[in-house]
Amino acid sequence: MIENHKTGDGSMKCLVLDYGGSSVKYALVNENAEMEAAGTGPAPLRGIEEFLDSVAGIYARFSTEADGIAMSLPGFIDPRTGMHYGSGVYGDMLNGRNIIELVGARCGCRVSVENDGKCGALAEAWKGSLADVNNGAVLVLGSGIGGGVIIDGRVLHGRNTTAGEFSFLLTGRERSMFDAGFMSVGIMGLTYRICKLKNLDLTVQDAAPMMAFFDSLAGENYPKFNEPPKKIKADGRQIFEWVAEGDAEAIGVYREFLHSLAMICQNIQITLAPDRIVIGGGLSRAERLIDDLKEEIDALCRETMIADEMKAQIVRSRYLNECNILGAMRNFIQQYGA
Repeated sequence: MIENHKTGDGSMKCLVLDYGGSSVKYALVNENAEMEAAGTGPAPLRGIEEFLDSVAGIYARFSTEADGIAMSLPGFIDPRTGMHYGSGVYGDMLNGRNIIELVGARCGCRVSVENDGKCGALAEAWKGSLADVNNGAVLVLGSGIGGGVIIDGRVLHGRNTTAGEFSFLLTGRERSMFDAGFMSVGIMGLTYRICKLKNLDLTVQDAAPMMAFFDSLAGENYPKFNEPPKKIKADGRQIFEWVAEGDAEAIGVYREFLHSLAMICQNIQITLAPDRIVIGGGLSRAERLIDDLKEEIDALCRETMIADEMKAQIVRSRYLNECNILGAMRNFIQQYGA
């Protein structure tokens, strides 16, 4: 039996790991949602052994301080059992595996795991931008779109734990992967399109293997260049810098992004009628994003005759790209107690 070992002051701390498509973020977090010793590392995308080595390597640095490991992962996950049912950038290596058992056996501690988007929703409902309402939704703009729905103060899991998988909401009519939210709104999709339009080297981008996969499916749809691709990294910060500078390709992709995100927000609002929709994740750090999104929603509702009573109310996440970490901690507390 794995024992709980409280810290000297009686509080509980966990090592929280948030695995995304381009990196793993980690921090020690206590039961009051206070973070310390935060850092990042590379995403272990090459197989289950690399994944477990990543978890164990980070935990070894904090094992004497942590009461357990709280994990946030993409994919379809049952947080009660720890089973991963595929999807997301770790889907192939983790599909059909019990994360709680695997990590617990490797590290010898208590483990919790939850889908990354649902962690975002848990964080906002715990102490964030949804703490004062019963119903809400959270969109976490990262490599794809994490998501979570709060109904009567609790995360909605739904059939096959797939509720709130906003990456798969459809935003276009091409009948291709570009219709799906993870391409039209997620940073991987934005980066891929910018790279193809500006002739940037896909191999130097975050999540380069995923970029190569996209290119194998869609590369023929983009213009060809006679010169070698430029080794410029097109992350979210760079894309917003290009937009601010008036770069035509970046502005075109950004406008498409805003329209797709506005469609997603309105479809959530009309389906669930939440009190508000929270926008979090790394892209939400851009100062202009929330105002630009509200303007796009106003225009969309006006042009499609959607009544003001059905217009999505948009707020920025309190925790921005830390929401998955804090939500994973909340999930650990709900599972094991504080």
